[in-house]
Amino acid sequence: MAAAEARRTSQALDALAEALRTTATELTTLAARAEHLKGEIDDGIPLSQAMAAEERPLIISKLVEITDRLHQTGGEVRRAEASQLQTEGHTHEQIAGVFGVTRQRASALLKAAPTERRAPKRPKPA
Repeated sequence: MAAAEARRTSQALDALAEALRTTATELTTLAARAEHLKGEIDDGIPLSQAMAAEERPLIISKLVEITDRLHQTGGEVRRAEASQLQTEGHTHEQIAGVFGVTRQRASALLKAAPTERRAPKRPKPA
């Protein structure tokens, strides 16, 4: 059981590392896009015109996508780590202390992850 939990934690950390590498690349691109958009606004171009010409997805839409990805992969790491700590003999209270959360939240982390992930509610693009 301990080896399975360690594998789960390792795989979750691999997925998080990959998500972070992807995010770093995307953030560099988004920073350049934001600087370009700022330059257009500073030059007096109306925002509506600048946004109409902006690459899709919009900067803010891409940020939401990145945030969702990090939330999902980070949550899986936290659940895997909590499960491994429990397998190693830690109590819910001790796990809560490690993560800086309540005992109830630690208990929720130790429950099976939902089989179907619900995406956060987001407005539909116009």
